[in-house]
Amino acid sequence: MTNLLSVRQVAFILKVHPLSVRRYIKEGKLKAIRAAGNVRIEESELQNFNKALTPKVSSKDVMMRVKKTVVKVFNEDDPFLRLKARGASFVLTEEKR
Repeated sequence: MTNLLSVRQVAFILKVHPLSVRRYIKEGKLKAIRAAGNVRIEESELQNFNKALTPKVSSKDVMMRVKKTVVKVFNEDDPFLRLKARGASFVLTEEKR
């Protein structure tokens, strides 16, 4: 036997308002049945609806979303390193590659 979910349960799963779920049913996007005067949605119908609702993401879209960060490399000519102050001194070392 399939699981029947209430409108509130479906709204909680989809993270939408219950009125949105009722609108999906009215528009025919989500199939529902009436059981004892209550609206119920089969779990399999919810899964089909959720698959149709989720956008397909390609690897190209994922690569476009990757944020490119610029790394600043400090050298001895940088004004920040020329600052003179009290306390610990700062020595610039070269990285070995």
